Amino acid sequence: MFINILDNFFPLIASIAAMIISQTIKLIIMLLTGNKVNFVSLTRSGGMPSSHSALITAITLSIGLKNGVNSSHFFLAVALSLVVIYDARGIRHTVGKHAKILNQKVLHHSEPKLNEHTGHTFPEIIAGICIGIIISLAMYNMISF
Repeated sequence: MFINILDNFFPLIASIAAMIISQTIKLIIMLLTGNKVNFVSLTRSGGMPSSHSALITAITLSIGLKNGVNSSHFFLAVALSLVVIYDARGIRHTVGKHAKILNQKVLHHSEPKLNEHTGHTFPEIIAGICIGIIISLAMYNMISF
């Protein structure tokens, strides 16, 4: 029964698992480095590892493993992966830099600070991609037996 559900919903379950695991790792890193931890920090973007990269990599690899790398589903997932990862590294990373400048130079001390950690660095993205790959392959091996 469990294997049947895992097999039918493999890409969805693998991607959600990769996202939850990467967010959990992010929480552990916050605890170990002494950063302030609250429930909001679990839903924010940015930080090590990239949950976006883990999720989209798990989706893409899972679809490739389930439907084949020659399927149109896999091609679509690869294209979406490129958009998500480009957004995480390029656009949202730049938005974080802008927020840092605004917080330092423009906003007054009494005004709420903007989130400076919206994007990801290259190592954060690579770590997320690795988590997505590991989770997808591990789950695929579970349903292959």
